[in-house]
Amino acid sequence: MDKKDDVVSIKKIAEDLGLSMTTVSRAISGRGRIGKQTVERVHEYMEQNALVPNVHARNHERERMKTICVALPLEGDYAELPFFQKILLSIYDFFSAYGYCVTVIKTTWTDISALREVVGKHLVDGVVLTRTITDGLDIKYLQEVGMPFVVTGSYDDAAVLQVDVDQMNGCYDLTMALLRMGIRNMVLFEAEKSHVVNVSRYKGFKKAYEEYGLQVEPDMVYDNVGYASVAEDLTMKVVRKGAECILCMDDNICMYVLKALRKHGIDVPGKIKVASFYNSRLLNDYYPSVSCVEFDIKELGNVAGKILLDRLNGDMEPKQIILGYNIVLKESTK
Repeated sequence: MDKKDDVVSIKKIAEDLGLSMTTVSRAISGRGRIGKQTVERVHEYMEQNALVPNVHARNHERERMKTICVALPLEGDYAELPFFQKILLSIYDFFSAYGYCVTVIKTTWTDISALREVVGKHLVDGVVLTRTITDGLDIKYLQEVGMPFVVTGSYDDAAVLQVDVDQMNGCYDLTMALLRMGIRNMVLFEAEKSHVVNVSRYKGFKKAYEEYGLQVEPDMVYDNVGYASVAEDLTMKVVRKGAECILCMDDNICMYVLKALRKHGIDVPGKIKVASFYNSRLLNDYYPSVSCVEFDIKELGNVAGKILLDRLNGDMEPKQIILGYNIVLKESTK
């Protein structure tokens, strides 16, 4: 075979030159802000080795539109929750203004085959991960292949572009407000422990208790409450045990709890109080209105889009942005 017919991967060029795959791809395609010296270095390498780069099938790249992939959770009905719907629309609105298409996939914490499919076939230019999992397979894969991405959430790696709300302090402030109201016997309902957001929210809850001179006992925290039947059973259990307040990790769990209490004719807040570490339109439409932590999802999506676009345009500066929140005390805890 004529050496000029050889095809080499971007990964091979990047390894040989000590560059990132993103930098090599941009140097070859001419897209993004790459230094002239780096571009010349990549092209010189290719000429010296008479290589044809296997990068995004260059003719195909000219034909297709620029595309951003948004990864939503596949488990249960999570992707239908207001948070994920609103963050998706926010990201769509942001990138469409810059001429990008937006495509949607679903993944689980153990199955990222859909992500591998679109990235491996060079169908997307960047990825937004709408949740973070401890030691996430999705993040490790995207780092390995050099695909630009951002997460809406926090992750213990400064190299990962990330935008989050100050989850820990928001949940700390709400818990502390309830303690100052004289509520002591609280229980916490949470779903999946591996989700980084739940870890942060639990830390805020625990910090408030400890600063108030109290301990979080094991029987105060209930895991895997992400299903209606489980939430109903546990709600009735803690009511019988005399709990003063049910704190819910998110709006979905809170809705399950409120429906169970209404079904069994239990008065809120007369018999038991309820609060949520995240608000949404699900709770806005409920009576009595629910005490909660509020934050701006549209801003979250816009900021995530902005820093990913910067990365696509060649800005390699690491960014970790934390947004603010509001604590709203309503009828459900009075």
